[in-house]
Amino acid sequence: MSVVNRPEVSRPLTRFYAAVIVVIAALGLLFVYLYLQSPQIGEIIGLIVIVAVELIIVSLMASIYGTTYTLTQKELVIKASILIGGTKRILTETIESAEKTLIPFGIRLFGASGYGGYWYFPNVGRAFVAITNFKDGVLIKTQHGIYLITPRNPESFIESLMASAKSKEKT
Repeated sequence: MSVVNRPEVSRPLTRFYAAVIVVIAALGLLFVYLYLQSPQIGEIIGLIVIVAVELIIVSLMASIYGTTYTLTQKELVIKASILIGGTKRILTETIESAEKTLIPFGIRLFGASGYGGYWYFPNVGRAFVAITNFKDGVLIKTQHGIYLITPRNPESFIESLMASAKSKEKT
């Protein structure tokens, strides 16, 4: 049995990334225009940097829509972009608790923008974060670390997760 949870992506987050993509594309066009007016190496370097940043932002936005949380009888797989730390596999038998929580304020240690990576939260500690919205998350504490995710319908996700964790304890 495997349950794949595709989280809801927040509209403000999508609009933010779309706006950044448009602004960076406009800067790219400006560098092309400047280069066509008087070819110089500075415009070429600027254009290369802008194209690289644009590709990163576009791949980040695509990866947000590709984020999944797959729950099997043995593990929870958090599929996230390599830009924020890649896919994480958590054995359900190592899960100590899972609770619904608001997305807390934290300090990013590694990762890409608000989407995820490793964060430090004052009341929680260091956690791997893979979020697609800022409404309500699920804080998962395991024997090997802390994870913050935003599955669609957090309450039923927690029930399924804890049921899977408890069924492993009984065997």
